[in-house]
Amino acid sequence: MDAGFSFSDELRESYQRQQMEIKQRLEDFTKVQQEEYFYELCFTLCTPQSKAKNAIQVVRVLKEMDFRNKLFNPAEILRLPEHYIRFHNQKGISLMQAQQNFATIEQEILSSTSAFEKRQWLVRNVRGIGMKEAAHFLRNIGIFGTAILDRHILKHLAACGVIEVPASLSPSLYIEIERKWQQFSEWAGIPLDEMDLLFWSQETGEILK
Repeated sequence: MDAGFSFSDELRESYQRQQMEIKQRLEDFTKVQQEEYFYELCFTLCTPQSKAKNAIQVVRVLKEMDFRNKLFNPAEILRLPEHYIRFHNQKGISLMQAQQNFATIEQEILSSTSAFEKRQWLVRNVRGIGMKEAAHFLRNIGIFGTAILDRHILKHLAACGVIEVPASLSPSLYIEIERKWQQFSEWAGIPLDEMDLLFWSQETGEILK
């Protein structure tokens, strides 16, 4: 039963054209080295309401300054206009807390729990991490299966007849939409994680992280 789902010829053609690149990008995530997990978390903490390209540049600077091992407030880096990150003061605090608690965070990430259990733990225990950010972080280190429900994804899911765009996302509604998206991805024959990158390529013209 398609429950009113639709998948345009344009989207189908885009997927067929980019399928190998999308699959390669997902494979790249599985090859991220454990020593990079901390900076992938930093990237995720920087992205809400900010450009992904800016967050990538910020993480590059944090690496150069060895933020993993040196305690300093990165807010001044986040506020620089060449890679401006919104809410830099609050995100600076979140980054410092993540640095101080990363041994515990890493232990959970490497445990045998499911992706959904890891997401729940991250939301409960990492400052600045919500359902979307936790799923984003997990995906970027090769742990797949949880949905990254940002406004662009919600817009595309609505266009495909999967949902109506909600005014806000409670945790329970997030999980409900995630379930509907999984049903849609099975109906369309495109894995959820691949469809995520497909939708994003429609927004940006490229396949980013």
